[in-house]
This record gives sequence, C-alpha cells and structure tokens, in this order.
Amino acid sequence: MSSDTAAVRRSRRPHIDMQALAIFIAAAAIFIILGVLNSNFLTIGNLRDVLVSACVNALIGIGLTFVIITGGIDLSVGSIASLVGIVSANLMVNSGVGAIPALLVGMALGFAAGVVNGLLITLLKLPPFIATLGTMSVYQGLAYVATDGKPVYNVPQDFVLLLNSYLGGVPIVVVVVVVAAVLAWLLLRRTVFGQNVIATGGSEETAWLSGVRVARVKILVYALSGMLAALAGLVIVARISAAQSSAGAPYLLTAIAAAVIGGANLMGGEGRIAGTLVGALILGALTNGLTLLNVPSFYEQIVVGLVVVIAVAIDQGSKGDWWGLRRGGRRNRSEPAPAAPPPAGTTDKSVGSRASR
Repeated sequence: MSSDTAAVRRSRRPHIDMQALAIFIAAAAIFIILGVLNSNFLTIGNLRDVLVSACVNALIGIGLTFVIITGGIDLSVGSIASLVGIVSANLMVNSGVGAIPALLVGMALGFAAGVVNGLLITLLKLPPFIATLGTMSVYQGLAYVATDGKPVYNVPQDFVLLLNSYLGGVPIVVVVVVVAAVLAWLLLRRTVFGQNVIATGGSEETAWLSGVRVARVKILVYALSGMLAALAGLVIVARISAAQSSAGAPYLLTAIAAAVIGGANLMGGEGRIAGTLVGALILGALTNGLTLLNVPSFYEQIVVGLVVVIAVAIDQGSKGDWWGLRRGGRRNRSEPAPAAPPPAGTTDKSVGSRASR
C-alpha cells in the first residue's frame, strides 16, 4: 500500500476536536464535584434551576459568539437588554400594549441598536471596543431616561407566562434557548452567511478579495447580537415580573465569559455555539453551587474570573501560543507575518518603498 493511500485513509478517520471535548469534560467534572460537595446539587429541581439561570448568559453569549468570530466585541449587550426590558415593560404597563406586540417591539429595538453598532464600526471605521463602549453608555442612559430611572412593576401575567412558565415540565425559556441555539448553529455552519462570518474573522482582506461583503456581514452580526440581547432582556423581565433600568448590566462580562469558555477566540475566526452553551451552563452551575455551599456572593466574581483565565490559558496552550510560539514553528495570529523575499532583480530601495505603503 502506497504512502499516499495510507494518508488518504488516515484523513478519512473521524476527527476529534480535543478542545471542544475538554470543555464538556470540564463541565461534567464541575457537576460531579459540586454534587459530591452538596447532595442537593444534582437533584432534578436544582438542575432545572441551573438551566434557567444559564439561559440569559446563553442567549447573549450566542450573539456574542458571532461577533467574536468576526474579530469584534460588543460591550453594549447588557445595556441593550436593560433598554429593551424597560421599554417593553413600560409599553405593556403604561400604554396597554399586548404581550406579543411588546415582545416584537423589543426585538426590533434590539436589532436596530445592533445595526447602529455595526454602522459605527463599518462606516465610521471605529474600533469595535470603542464603538460599543460608547453605545453601551448611550443605551444605558436611554434606559434611565425612558422611565426617569424608576423600575416598572406589575408586568402583565400574559407576558410573564410567555417566557417564564413550563412546557411539559420543561421551562419555556430553556426551550427558547435550545431553538435559538439550533438556528444559530445552522446559520453559522450550514449557510453562506455563516461561512462569510468565519472568513471575515480569519482575514478581512482575504474575505473581501474573495467577494465577501465584509461591511454587510459585520452589520448583520451586530444586529443579531443586539436582537438576542433584547430577547435576554425580555426574559429577565419575565423572570422578575418587573423591569429595572440596569437589569442587564451584570450579564455583559458573564456572557463574554460563556463564549470564551466555550472556545471563542478573541482574535477572531473561531467559535462554537455548543461551546457557548456549555460555557453558560458552567457559569450557572458554579453560581448555583457556590450558593448551595453558602459561599458569599462576591466570591462568585473571583471564581468566574479565574475560570475565564484558565479557559483562555488552556486554549492558547492547546495551540502552542504561549510565549508567542505555535507547534511546528508557526507564528501567532497576532504577530505580523514575515516579509516575503524580494523578487530577483529588485533593488533594496524599491523593496523599502513597497514595505512602507
């Protein structure tokens, strides 16, 4: 048998993504450890609470996964969730708008807020960090202005039951997250748009030269992120039967953490919907488990920070990126590629002038 034939057969063997597998193993280990430390953790009722508590981070994290794959970041998602929640609740309580119309208005508002982010980044060429840092403040301010900073109580029961009830013993919000995750996975892995998102994150210039409308892809990605953040804000309103102007703010960092723990590469080009779900589940389990163990709540932030640092360190280590090196001598994505040798007959002066452009 020739070496070429052997190579072809080896390439046909199923490939196991060790990084993705490690995330699932880590999640299982965390559940087992917490179950050993507190026997109430692995009860059906408590596991259901863990799922529900992970849903908001999962929804925001799914949208952020698309953004991070393109090499961007969206710091405004928490403020969008707050703004949408307060506006939709205000429409229902003070204007008599029905539950479904209020939900649709909220989703449209989140979509529009995301489009604004995308336009700032593509048309004004602002760095995603700066653009969304600015809109984070603007959207949060609008959330306070909408009701003069006052909470909105007495949200109609129809809306509460829409997102905070059970379907065959399963919380509806869990069903919503599963449906959103499946649709997001199909969009990312089975459509041309999804391939364009990945290509944009890999190299914008290469994607543009290949015919990808990079600006449109970015705008749509931020719009998707805004819409999912809006849905998360509506879920928060349904869970507490009220709306607060800053209710979505605490979920910004945890949602980013969920995406990063799930394997999203902050340099762009990589991200997994399933990984983000597992990341959100890990954070939900840690929060729930620490509460059962009577650990003070402010220690949760320390634990989340450590988990994120460890996850990123493992991710970089698996790629050989510690100290700027990769396996096989490949350079880190963040480092400039070595200059190509000048063609024969080219003078040093011409090379220098071309390099300076």
